[in-house]
Amino acid sequence: MKKLLLILSVTAVIFISCDDKKKDLSAQYDTLMTESDKIEMAHQKFEEVHKSMMGEHQKFSEEVEGMEVQDSTLLGDVAKHGVILKKHDAIIESHAAIIEGHKKLKTDFDNLNAVEMEAEIKQMKKDHDKMMEEHSSMEDEHEMMMKEHKDLKERMVENMEEQ
Repeated sequence: MKKLLLILSVTAVIFISCDDKKKDLSAQYDTLMTESDKIEMAHQKFEEVHKSMMGEHQKFSEEVEGMEVQDSTLLGDVAKHGVILKKHDAIIESHAAIIEGHKKLKTDFDNLNAVEMEAEIKQMKKDHDKMMEEHSSMEDEHEMMMKEHKDLKERMVENMEEQ
């Protein structure tokens, strides 16, 4: 009888500790989802800026193509910006896929066991770090391109005045 009571007591402790662990993991997940929402908002703003820059780049590229360019570095810089913007397109698409995956997980998270919850939380943290790092890098590249774009326009004006 004592053994049966001991087994029942241990089983009850295991269930309670598992339930507490799942509650803790759910709380961690809720915090991550709040962070994910903030990252998604930043992502959407970044996507808008990127689309605007793509439009500006396209317009500028067409202007350069229509000119007789004396400065060959001008064409190289325009091409470099195109490559960077295409790379940003791919990064933005990958971020959108990550965000969508996090949203899908939201519906199933409570049905996961503790080990699966921990794995998902760990992956979400990695995803968030990656996305924030890539956003920072893309913002730096956008700033660089905007400065260079301003210089390119000035060089274009100089080029047109020389003609």
